[in-house]
Amino acid sequence: MESGGDFNSSGPVRPVGGIVVVARGDERLPAREGDIPKLERLLACVASLGAGGCDEVYIALGARVVPAPDTTSTMLYLPDWYDSLDACAAAALDFADQHSSWGGAVFQTLDSPDAGSIAVSRVIEAADGCPDSLCRASYAGRPAQPFYLGAHRIREAIAEMGAGLPAFRYLIEHRDDVVLVDCTDLGNPADSLL
Repeated sequence: MESGGDFNSSGPVRPVGGIVVVARGDERLPAREGDIPKLERLLACVASLGAGGCDEVYIALGARVVPAPDTTSTMLYLPDWYDSLDACAAAALDFADQHSSWGGAVFQTLDSPDAGSIAVSRVIEAADGCPDSLCRASYAGRPAQPFYLGAHRIREAIAEMGAGLPAFRYLIEHRDDVVLVDCTDLGNPADSLL
């Protein structure tokens, strides 16, 4: 389904959260050099979410969620960020759900192509503040990132993950509900596990 901006929002506009999800995969395997997040990439994702319209931006580092840096300093302490994608996604969803003022949140995994602030803005606009929104950037018709989960969707995803559904399967299981937001003109590849 392509975005048509047909959502009807009611009441005042609620803030939108932004979360960069950082996870390196199976914690049982030894870490490799490529598993360590690059600071420049991390800051670029944070900047894209903020410039795209997210009111608050956070970085989910493994099973912990910490505030994003508020400067472009090259110094950023990364604590024990590494864990599985499912654990990291669950922490990010729980964190977003605790922000009851948020109408929803935009998610971007660190290892997916950076969509840039325009794609973030389009996804937020398509969601139109609806708590049941599930919107994804798409490139040449292929769903990719970033994606937006309205507040109700965040709770639904938490419940389904609690029932054993892996993080990446939520978007697949609910693909018929997804509003695809065309970002083909931005030239970003649709290369994403999610």
